[in-house]
Amino acid sequence: MSITHLQLSPTPPFNFAASAFSHGWARLAPTSWDEEARVLGRIERLDSGHVVDLHITGVGDIEHPVINIAVDAAAPLSAADTAEIARKVGHMLRVDEDFSDFYAQCAARGGRWAAIGSGLGRLLRSPTVFEDVVKTIATTNTQWSGTKAMTRALCEALGEPLPGDAARRAFPTPEAIAGAPLDTLTAARFGYRGPYVAELARRVVAGELDLEGLTNSKLPTPELRRALLGIKGVGPYAAATLLMLLGRYDALGYDTVLRDFVSAHYFAGERRPERELLAVYDDWGRWRYLAYWFEMWLADPDA
Repeated sequence: MSITHLQLSPTPPFNFAASAFSHGWARLAPTSWDEEARVLGRIERLDSGHVVDLHITGVGDIEHPVINIAVDAAAPLSAADTAEIARKVGHMLRVDEDFSDFYAQCAARGGRWAAIGSGLGRLLRSPTVFEDVVKTIATTNTQWSGTKAMTRALCEALGEPLPGDAARRAFPTPEAIAGAPLDTLTAARFGYRGPYVAELARRVVAGELDLEGLTNSKLPTPELRRALLGIKGVGPYAAATLLMLLGRYDALGYDTVLRDFVSAHYFAGERRPERELLAVYDDWGRWRYLAYWFEMWLADPDA
């Protein structure tokens, strides 16, 4: 076993634990979160074919943050391998995103909002947009336990194993999913979502859909939203979630969670039209999604 150590320097302020365990993605295979040790773990397949075990930790403080990455691999890694790992972990933790304007708006509101400026805001995402799309589809019309079961079963069925520990597997590549019988996705509990995921993988492999290019897309958010809605299995809620994962926070997805929260928080539980509920966050401008997300968190930080 070869162990390689890497470091990243995020743009401060940066709160590692709050970023790593910012939402449920940290609990979806092949990612894990050790709350006691404050370690973000992940089994990752590299472009070279190596499957490695990542142990990601944070040191320093929010103004002088450092991310340590310990990489367990079956063989020594190349410079290209280590560069890929650094790029992927940096993408997951959004190390270069600038939240200064959002923090300024939070500070102006004061009270409990001021705490958001202590390095919060970086909601964890996957190393690839493809994985984020598959996982977002797996959150639709199901309980959280169902989403976890789907992603775990998908990795077990089609993910490449970690050398020496076949029970731990990486997230499947588009090629692996596109080449698998549809029954494999059915067995992985994807149900009606299976054909959507299979078609998504086939379109990516065929070069019809450049998901990774969406990360740096210059398209205005409404146009990018329309592009996401063109993916089978992606509706308004899923599109808003994916826009957030792409760093676009100006769109809100309307679902029962938002309806119930905003109705209770602003309208004493009274049912109001969708447009009126969404308009609550209009004064946050391009930070609407984060404002909604953190208002829920501030209302119940232990939820």
